[in-house]
Amino acid sequence: MSVQVLFCTCGGVLKDRLDIDELKAFVRGIDGVTEILTTEAACTKAVREELSEAMEGGGEKVVAFACTRSVCGRPLEAVMEGAGLDPQNLVILNSKEQVALVHPDRGEATAKARRLLASAVAKAKSLRSMDVVSYQRHQSALVVGAGIAGLTAASELADRGISVHVVERNPAIGGVMPLISKTYPEEDCTKCLRGPRMIELLTRPGITYHVSSEVKAVERTPKGFRVTVETVPAELDLEPKAGKGQPVEAMQAKSGKPGYKLVYRGEPSKAAVKAVAESRCGSCTSLFPAALMGPDEEPGEQTLEVGAVVIATGFQDFDAKGVPKWGYGLPNVITQFQLARLMDPLGPTGGVIARPSDLKQPHSIVMVQCVGSRDPEYYADCSKYCCMAAIKHSTIIKRFKDPEAEVTVLFRDIRASGYGFESLYNEAKALGVKFVHGDILGVETSGDGLGVDYVSGMSEPGRLDADMLVLSTGMTPAEGSGGVAELFNVELTISGFMKEVDEKVANMTTRAPGVFIAGACTGPKNIPDSIAQAGAAAYMAGSHLGTHLKKLSDHPVVDEDNCGRCGICRSVCPYDAITIPEDEYPQFDAELCQSCGLCVSSCPTKALETPNYGYDLIDAQVEAVTADKEGPLIVGFLCDDCGYNLLDTAGFTGATYTAGFVPVYVNCMSNLSLRNVLNTVRRGADGVMLVGCVKDRCHFLKGTQRSRGQMDIIGEYFRAVGIETPIVILESSGTMVAQFTEALASMAERLEEARR
Repeated sequence: MSVQVLFCTCGGVLKDRLDIDELKAFVRGIDGVTEILTTEAACTKAVREELSEAMEGGGEKVVAFACTRSVCGRPLEAVMEGAGLDPQNLVILNSKEQVALVHPDRGEATAKARRLLASAVAKAKSLRSMDVVSYQRHQSALVVGAGIAGLTAASELADRGISVHVVERNPAIGGVMPLISKTYPEEDCTKCLRGPRMIELLTRPGITYHVSSEVKAVERTPKGFRVTVETVPAELDLEPKAGKGQPVEAMQAKSGKPGYKLVYRGEPSKAAVKAVAESRCGSCTSLFPAALMGPDEEPGEQTLEVGAVVIATGFQDFDAKGVPKWGYGLPNVITQFQLARLMDPLGPTGGVIARPSDLKQPHSIVMVQCVGSRDPEYYADCSKYCCMAAIKHSTIIKRFKDPEAEVTVLFRDIRASGYGFESLYNEAKALGVKFVHGDILGVETSGDGLGVDYVSGMSEPGRLDADMLVLSTGMTPAEGSGGVAELFNVELTISGFMKEVDEKVANMTTRAPGVFIAGACTGPKNIPDSIAQAGAAAYMAGSHLGTHLKKLSDHPVVDEDNCGRCGICRSVCPYDAITIPEDEYPQFDAELCQSCGLCVSSCPTKALETPNYGYDLIDAQVEAVTADKEGPLIVGFLCDDCGYNLLDTAGFTGATYTAGFVPVYVNCMSNLSLRNVLNTVRRGADGVMLVGCVKDRCHFLKGTQRSRGQMDIIGEYFRAVGIETPIVILESSGTMVAQFTEALASMAERLEEARR
């Protein structure tokens, strides 16, 4: 297999710091090298055209001795394309940032460059061109959840001409927002905003609603997803049972709708109260457009073929019943969501704030913050909306409901981080709302009211008397959202919310290709944030559908002679890309497989090999760098993402470290097997360092976790047989240079002491 080697001196910088002539002489002696080219600036357009002509007709593999691939990668690929060569057969050796700039001794730097050249040529010889597979995805999308985030995503997708299916487990669309009459900070009337919008969405062409429905099964296909949806029409309970939070007869009398009865959605924590005709004539649609019932659905299952999915399953408020200190279950203890229903002119009391026990108007109201939030026992983080919900409701009470009412907010910290939020907070204080810093200790009935015991921020006990207690409950994942996440292979956080790829730059993207998330299913959010994220998720889903999938066919290849069909590969795959049909060998979904290599490194019989990433290619590079070893040698296995960027940053920032450290890159630490590390030690490496992504930041999910498990096994083996070769694992990002150089210096010092 013939290899061309291109030396780029980067404007003479490399010629000053490395002995280029010695390196050329060295590489001429490597078997398979047929052509040596030299240039001073391979990244310039004029030089690229000359190089393409010079490479034409030469070896089909190319090693470029140049600078970082982030600068010269695409230009060199263009050079190969111009020469009629496949860019897949290009190996870039970063001799500037990762050699010349970090090793000031010219002789040591040149010696290291020799090793890297031998490794790069060995890698180039092992490379092979792979086919590019192309798919056209189904031009339709599935939105799971019909709250404000789901409806926003559906609307945005429909605007792009994409057919949308919306699956909602409840019998009505809208989620929580239709149950709120005012939004903060401007106290806008949500009915004026949402009513026409709901009607428009329900009647909009291109959006099909499946209410009272749930996703039951998901199958990946080359064009997207085959989704099974089950519909079970809701049974509306026209005779609410006792103990559901409000006295039925009194609430019916307050409804002001002759001939209608109130229908509850289960428990009071879901205080969605709707008026519905006894005849079930459907006139509730016109009476309550903000909580429109969905279209009639026939029970049964149907199959949908879609190309992208947006999950927006929302949230449910924290259930405080199980914690006695909050008093939920005592008379006249309600949540902020239930208070919102009482304040709604279309709510069960016509907008009158009435105590559930006797429908009397409360004159003293205490609101308790952080119920189920900022508590590691329940939800460790802030639920974001609770402070402003309490402030909004307290100002509405003082301005519109009962200016003489005593409203007290018992808080840990007030968080008003948004445009207009601080102004609303100041307005509440100006209206006479009292803010008491402290933590609740307990609640008990006291005569006709309630006594709320607390400890202040100064550790002093206190007591607040109240006619009504309102709990600002936090947000928790919606019922059933975990099952939806499992069906679509979406990770969950420790709190049960859906996990994004990166909360800063990709907070609507999941690690499951084609699956996007939006709204409070990703964590507590207010309405504007949910809408913004839903719009972004819809954009990403639309872009996903609008592009042909072009992907290298680089999934592992099965050696059937060595495969025992044990199923380990399938069990470890983070992407569910492997199936093993009965009496057949493992099969790989080309779209789902991300070529992380975890299945390859886990295979006990070495029956799997990933083209251009596998065990043999890694071992060929190790053999090259350990040949003719002089002086201490530390072989570093580095993740091709964070690890590569780390060494680049070291060069950019002027850091220095021992030239005895020689990197071998793997696409992910998942791909590194025990055999690779053991062979590295057997071939004479004095030390081994593994550099992967920091915890929970691995681009292939399990790289660092995998490498730690592997090294624990090797450590036990080494201790058992008396091998003292040190192995260090470093979790690092691309900027953690000091941590890297310190760890490497410590390792080099240990090796030097051992040699004395």
